[in-house]
Amino acid sequence: MNYIHYVKALYPQQSCQNLIKWFNDNKNLQHEGRQGDHQSLNNKEIGLHLKQSEDFYGLGTALKKGVKNFNLNYSHINKHLFTWKLDLFMQLMKYQPNQYYKTIHCENDGSPGCSRRVFAWQIFLNDIKSGGGTKFIHQKFTAQPIAGDFYMWPAGSTHLHQGVNAPQEEKYLVTGWCSFINP
Repeated sequence: MNYIHYVKALYPQQSCQNLIKWFNDNKNLQHEGRQGDHQSLNNKEIGLHLKQSEDFYGLGTALKKGVKNFNLNYSHINKHLFTWKLDLFMQLMKYQPNQYYKTIHCENDGSPGCSRRVFAWQIFLNDIKSGGGTKFIHQKFTAQPIAGDFYMWPAGSTHLHQGVNAPQEEKYLVTGWCSFINP
C-alpha cells in the first residue's frame, strides 16, 4: 500500500476547462510561483480561497467528496490522529512546456508555514500525452496527468515527490492541503 489515494474524474471535465479559462483570463491575479521564500518555480500561480462549495466551478464540492472518499478508504487514520480538515486556501498553477517543479520535496518539511499540514492533494486540470505527472520517489509511482483526476497523500517525508517534465505541453493543476486543527 503506497498511501496515495486516487479518485478518477473527481472534478468534471467541463469544470477543468472552465477553471483553465478563468486562470488565463485573470493574468492580473497571476504571480510567479515559489518554493518557500527562496526558490522560483518558474510557473504562474493564483491563490484560491474557497468560500462556498460551488466556488470555482464546484471545486469545493469535488474536494469534499475526495476527502470523504479518502476517509472511507483509510478509516483507521482518523482513530490515531488529531482532528484535521481540508484547508480552504489552495494554489492554481500553470507550467509552460519544459517548466516543472524539479525539486524533490514534501508538503510538510517542518518549516513554519507548513508544519500543520497532514495531507496534500492535487487535481490535474488537463491531459498531457508525454510526461507532466507527479513522481513519488519512495513509492516508485508517477501520478499521470488526466483532467479531473484527484490524488491525496501524506504530507511528510515518506511521500517526497517532484514534477515530471512535459516537454511539449502546458500543465495545469490545482493543489492544496489538509491540516491539523489547532486545539
